[in-house]
Amino acid sequence: MTPNKEDYLKCIYEISVHTAKITNKEIAARMQVSPPAVTEMVKRMIEEGLIIKDSKAGYLMTNLGLRLVSDLYRKHRLIEVFLLDKLGYTTDQIHDEAEVLEHTISDLFVERLNQFLDYPTMCPHGGTIPEKGSILVEQYAQTLDAARQIGTYQLTRVHDEFELLRYLEKQDLKLGDTILLTQYDPFTELYSIQTGEKELQISSNIAKQLYVEKID
Repeated sequence: MTPNKEDYLKCIYEISVHTAKITNKEIAARMQVSPPAVTEMVKRMIEEGLIIKDSKAGYLMTNLGLRLVSDLYRKHRLIEVFLLDKLGYTTDQIHDEAEVLEHTISDLFVERLNQFLDYPTMCPHGGTIPEKGSILVEQYAQTLDAARQIGTYQLTRVHDEFELLRYLEKQDLKLGDTILLTQYDPFTELYSIQTGEKELQISSNIAKQLYVEKID
């Protein structure tokens, strides 16, 4: 499978996690390509049994597609652990490096890397590292956006995206931190949170990328 097709597969998977219907328009926007390019690629992916077209969902991933996506996340997240723990990268540097390397390393290298790292189960951003050959099931799947209930939460996972990571670093928000959700305004779609002595208002877009567990 080509790196480009792997990126499409991950893109479709990530859209499916948060969106009820996957459209060519959204795929094109995320991949930063033209709609005709998306049409051509999804046609190939359907022919190869990676996705199917669905009247309600737009596209659904097959078991084969899900297993291949899981393998990609396994590679990516193991590389991130290696870069952070062994090579001194920072959490906002590891994603782009892992994006390149995940398309080039062999399955043997992945298994040796997993052994070398002593079989980690979580990436530095809180994402689950799936076992070889299994379908990815995230341990932490509830977003702050979906929670909305006033109360205390623990930040358990964040979306692996450069601008978000830089924002969280600037606000000194880290995995494991306690977040007090004090208010949600449905009109402005703003979430008022408190962490330590700091009070913040975050947008719905950010709240969709923060994964939490309620602790009170």
